[in-house]
Amino acid sequence: MKFDLGKEGLETVLLHWQVELMRWIWRVDGEVDSRAAHIHLRGSSTPMSRATAINFLNMMADEGFLEYREATAKGGRKRIYRPSPEAQDEEAFRRALTDRLVDKARTELAGDAQPCPDLRVKKVS
Repeated sequence: MKFDLGKEGLETVLLHWQVELMRWIWRVDGEVDSRAAHIHLRGSSTPMSRATAINFLNMMADEGFLEYREATAKGGRKRIYRPSPEAQDEEAFRRALTDRLVDKARTELAGDAQPCPDLRVKKVS
């Protein structure tokens, strides 16, 4: 995920179609597979390939926002996805994401923070 300061809301970290897909997963209130996700996206304002949907679902699982179980399917195995406890709904997802972003910023930027010499307050006598 990348943070885009030029966007608003969830689109600061997800593309429009990714936000739409996550909102659909939360509304389904159950489990979805990549086929169902792809069918949903085909009917959306931004249709995507099934491979793109699978890659996004796997990324969200890797990030811990979705969980999956594997099931036997025609021709092999498939993953069935559901929101993780950390991201049960949009509100929980926003909180978890905010916590991660703040923690990451503190970790990565704290050591680099140096006072700017031009902004130091000078004592006037």
